[in-house]
Amino acid sequence: MKVIETKAIVLSSLKYGDTSLIVRCYTEQEGLKSFIAKGVFAKKKRNTSLYFPLNELEISYTPKVSEQHLVYLKSAQTVYYYESLHFHPIKSAIIFFLAEILNLVLKEEASNRELYLYIDNSLKEFDQKKDDFADFHLIFLIQLSHFLGFYPNLEEEGMLFDLENGFFTNTNSSINMLKADETVLFKKLLELNFTEESKNVFNQAQRSLLLDILVKYYQVHTNNFKKPNSLQVLHQLFN
Repeated sequence: MKVIETKAIVLSSLKYGDTSLIVRCYTEQEGLKSFIAKGVFAKKKRNTSLYFPLNELEISYTPKVSEQHLVYLKSAQTVYYYESLHFHPIKSAIIFFLAEILNLVLKEEASNRELYLYIDNSLKEFDQKKDDFADFHLIFLIQLSHFLGFYPNLEEEGMLFDLENGFFTNTNSSINMLKADETVLFKKLLELNFTEESKNVFNQAQRSLLLDILVKYYQVHTNNFKKPNSLQVLHQLFN
């Protein structure tokens, strides 16, 4: 049977038996996939760091014969060695949060190379940025909504934002409305890009508010979406 080789971004991992992991990945070629990584905790080849959240790997595996069969990784190695993402305390907390979000919202098995490259390139830019990166997760999430199909409709003007229908309006068009001051902040976020030269725009209180707004927005538009466990950690960090 044909062996598939592809790049993959680790979303989560769960211990399986004494020495193995079940690893959930978003792959460049095959979309969302789960694998068993054997012997990860074995004394001679302990390599748990390989499966840190949002680590990018080059993997190979043989596709499963049926739905009942689990897929074992034949090989896995790091593609890109991050300089700061898993070592800087604030960046690391953001990475755990984004991994949890991606784990909740990436559901399709079909490949989406544009989405893969967006995640990959964003993480590399985040890794390289030495300072002024406190708004990264907010920009990442609003731009990610492009690929998930619920990026805000910018054609309509209004003082309020309807989270449910994704447009700006001047009337209460649903039960999930942003207030006028929240809408001003949200509009500002929509104007931002995260680049090497970009500066932090929001203060701590604004950042915290926008984070809650984005989580609510994702909740409204994603089936079975629950508040990430790491959300509270992020709030505490930025306060």
